[in-house]
Order: sequence, then C-alpha cells, then structure tokens
Amino acid sequence: MANKQKDRKTEKAKLNEQRAKQAAKLKFRKQFIPLMVAVTLWIITSMILHLPSIKNEVATFFINFTINSSILFGKIFFIPIASPLFPHLTVGGYHMQVVMECTAYNFYIFVFFLSLLSPVSLKQRLLTLLIFLVAVFVVNNLRFVTVGYIGAYSQELFHLVHDYLWNILFGFLVFLIWVWRYNKTSDVETSNQ
Repeated sequence: MANKQKDRKTEKAKLNEQRAKQAAKLKFRKQFIPLMVAVTLWIITSMILHLPSIKNEVATFFINFTINSSILFGKIFFIPIASPLFPHLTVGGYHMQVVMECTAYNFYIFVFFLSLLSPVSLKQRLLTLLIFLVAVFVVNNLRFVTVGYIGAYSQELFHLVHDYLWNILFGFLVFLIWVWRYNKTSDVETSNQ
C-alpha cells in the first residue's frame, strides 16, 4: 500500500515536472518568437529601403525629418542648431553632414516591428510603440547636440562617440524599454486573467 502511494507521488511529481517544462517552453516561444520575427522583418525592410530605385527618396525623407526635428528640438531648448544647406546641420558652430545612417531610421523600423509583434494586447502594443518612438526621437536629437559640441572640442572624440557610444546606447535603450514594457504588460495581462 505504501509503495502504491509512493509510486503515485512519483508519477505526480514527474507529471508536474513535465507540465512545468512545457509551460517554460511555451513562455519562451511566446517571448522570443515575436522578437525573432521582428528582427527578420527589420532586416527585410532595411534591405528594401536600400534598393537602388528608392534609396535616394527614402534617404531624403529621413534626413529631412531628422534635420527639421533637430532644429525644432534646438528651438525648444534654446540650443543653437541650424541647417545652412541640405543635408548639413550645425550645432553650436560645429558643422556636420547628415546621412541616412544618422537618422536612427533602423531603430524606428525595429521598434515599430518589435512593438506591434509583442505578445500583448493591441492597446499595450500601441502604447509601447509610442514610448519607443518618443524615446528614439528624443535620444537621436540629444545625440546631435552632444556630438556637435564634442566635435567642436575634438574631431577624434567626435568619431569615437558618434560611431560607437551612441549606437551602443541606442541598443541598450531599445532593449531596456522592451524588457520594461513586456514585463509590465505581461504582469497586467496575467492579473487580468
């Protein structure tokens, strides 16, 4: 009799362990498959935007948007930012040429897919997208201000900060917002069930 109870407990423990493993696999899929799809769509979209037939128009759109938003940002915060000639931008007297890669278009595209493919409600996806877009917009404008002033101080430091530091910071920003929003929305949706 004691052996049968022990066998039942062992079988029940094994069943619970299998269920826990299945739940972990499902959670993993729910979290990371949308992330992988977002990365794939981001790569495909980036490749399409670089097609020779549309690349110049796409670049002009993003560069115009970036220059105009930087000038607006400068006016709001009383920072001397001007565009004497397209596609150039002057910050605090330091002259920079804006190219497509300076526009953070990669991050805008990636956060679009990342937000809309997140495994949460549509309302949470749209709110997350809004948070991402505002964050990328503000940080990209701060990037122009800081690298402009750094460039006026040191050309070598300008390239180091522009080429490496800001790209790393953008990556961390996107990752941290995604983790924050995903955990926040997962907690909300779990409590609603």
